[in-house]
Amino acid sequence: MTNSVLNPSHLAMPTPVSTQRKPVVDLGTRMAHASMALAFLISYVTSESEYWRLVHVYSGYSLAAVLAFRLVWGWVGPASARWGLLLRRVAMWRVWRNKLKQGEWFTRSFWVGASSWVLSAAVLCIYAFCTVAIASGWATYNELLGDGWLNDALQELHEGLGNAAMAVVCIHVGLVVMLRVWRGPHALRPMWRGYANTSGRG
Repeated sequence: MTNSVLNPSHLAMPTPVSTQRKPVVDLGTRMAHASMALAFLISYVTSESEYWRLVHVYSGYSLAAVLAFRLVWGWVGPASARWGLLLRRVAMWRVWRNKLKQGEWFTRSFWVGASSWVLSAAVLCIYAFCTVAIASGWATYNELLGDGWLNDALQELHEGLGNAAMAVVCIHVGLVVMLRVWRGPHALRPMWRGYANTSGRG
């Protein structure tokens, strides 16, 4: 019996698939996101306690510092941090409205895109609500409008904006959890690690 080596040259060998890391979210944006979430949570939890009032005040100042950094970073940071990118995503509401009118809301791609739009809109709303809430809280704490009804009205505005911001945060977190379940762990990887895995053939 003779031994033969099988070498079917006519069969194509499978091309190995290489996984590459594509930078998506820069470190500055990720750090601002995490810092803002922590400062807002502390500020909200301590908002109704006189004992923790100073903690509430200084967590609000910390939140203001993070917002200031994010504002500047949106102008001087990399492309992934620019305000133009966020505003373009929010402006996509017209596209999803038209798709809804055309009956495309049955497709998976519609809901993935629409959920991404809601996430971007929620981020913009959180920035806006927190900015005004911080300004009104600072004015109330320093009694810039005196100690009368104007200060009380400003206090009500401060509390209302805080609750509105928390409501939007809950929507934001709910969508993040939904995307995690729907699209898998890779859906959240860009915000946690800053990159997304892309496959290419070597």
